[in-house]
Amino acid sequence: MSKPIPQAMALSVPEYSLKAGGTNRFQTTPEGFQSLKFGYFGEIGGLLSAFKKVGRDQLVATVSELAAEELGDALWYLINLAASVGVEHNHIGERCIAALRTRFNESEQDPVIPVTFRHIDSLIEVRRTPGSINRSDQLGILAAAAGIIADTSQTRYMALSHQARCDHFGTQLAELALTCASFDLRFEDVARSNLEKIHSRWPGENARYPKAFDEGFPEHEQFPRQIAMDFIERGTAQNGYVVQSLRGVYIGDRLTDNSNEPDDYRFHDVFHLAYVAFLGWSPVLRALFKRKRKSDAKKDENEDGARAMIIEEGIATWIFNHAKGQHFYVDAKVGSLDYGVLKQIQSMVEGYEVDKCELWQWEKAILTGFEVFRKLQEHRGGTVTVDMVQHTMSFEPFTKK
Repeated sequence: MSKPIPQAMALSVPEYSLKAGGTNRFQTTPEGFQSLKFGYFGEIGGLLSAFKKVGRDQLVATVSELAAEELGDALWYLINLAASVGVEHNHIGERCIAALRTRFNESEQDPVIPVTFRHIDSLIEVRRTPGSINRSDQLGILAAAAGIIADTSQTRYMALSHQARCDHFGTQLAELALTCASFDLRFEDVARSNLEKIHSRWPGENARYPKAFDEGFPEHEQFPRQIAMDFIERGTAQNGYVVQSLRGVYIGDRLTDNSNEPDDYRFHDVFHLAYVAFLGWSPVLRALFKRKRKSDAKKDENEDGARAMIIEEGIATWIFNHAKGQHFYVDAKVGSLDYGVLKQIQSMVEGYEVDKCELWQWEKAILTGFEVFRKLQEHRGGTVTVDMVQHTMSFEPFTKK
C-alpha cells in the first residue's frame, strides 16, 4: 500500500495578502489606486473574453484552464485594492465568509481566524447543490461588481465607514470564490498558482539561479564559464556584416540584417550570449562552440538538437521584432517587461530543460541583452563578456588604433 501524501497546510488570506502586497509596484505611484482598480476590471474582462473564445474558437484548452490564471490575477488586484483603502487581510476574509453565509441563507457566525482559502472552498462545497451556481449568471454578477469598483474613486471609498469598506471588499472576494466554483476550481489552488506566478515574475530578495544545465557533464561538453566574444563589423551600417571571434578564432557564419531595412539584427548573437549568462541555456551557441552533450544521447538529440536551436532562434527573432517597436527597450525597468512576452516565451520552451527557468531570469536576459545590443549599435562592434558563475554580461568597445 502506498504511503498517503500529507496535505499541504491551508493557505490563509493573510499569508496570501502579505506575499501579494510584496509585489505591488503600484502602491508607491500617484496613480496607483487607479491602476489597481482598472487592472482588476481588466482581469475580469479577460475572464469573460477567455470564456467566449473557448466556445467560439473551439480551443483545445478547457475553459477552466484559461479561467484559472485570470481569476488568480484578479485576486491579486482585489487584495491589493482592499489594502490600499485600509481593509486588512483578516477583515476581508471575515466579511467574505459572512457574504457566503448570506448567499446560502445561513445566519452569520464568528469565523475561524485567520480565514483560509480552504475555509472558503469548504463552505461553498458543502452548501452548494448541483446547478446552484450558474456560470453565466455568476460571471454577470462578477462583472457588475467589478464595474462598481472601476467607477469608485479612492476618495469615495475612504469616505465610507471602515465596516462598509470591509463588507464591500469581502463581498467582492466572495463573488470571486463563487466564480471559481462555477468553473470547478478550488479557490486555494487558484491562489497558490498565482503566488507561484508572481514569485517567478518578481522574486525580490528570494531570487536564486538554478544550477547550470550542463553541470556534471564532461568539461568539453560544458559551456565555458567565462566567454569573451568579439563582434566585428565589416562594411557599413547600411550594407555591412558582422563576424564573431572567440579567443582569436572566428566562429559561425557572417551575419547580415536579412531585412530590406537595416536594423542591426547582424548583432543578434548577443542575445544568445545573454541566454547563456542568465539562463545557462543556448542550443545555438552550444553547437557553435562544439559543446553538445554527446555523452547523453537524449540530451544531444532533444535539448541540443536542431529543433531546440530553431526554437531559440525563433524566440530571439520574435523578441527583436517586439523590441523594435519599443525603442529596443531603452526605457524598460526591471519588473516592467510585458508579461505577455514572457508568457509567450514560456509556452515556446515548454517541455525543454529551460522551462525550469523563472520569468525573472528571462526578463534579465532580455533587458541585459538589449542593453549590450544598443552599445554594439553605438560603437559598431566590441567585446561582450559573459560570466556564467556570477551571471553577468558586460561590454567593452574596441580600442581605437
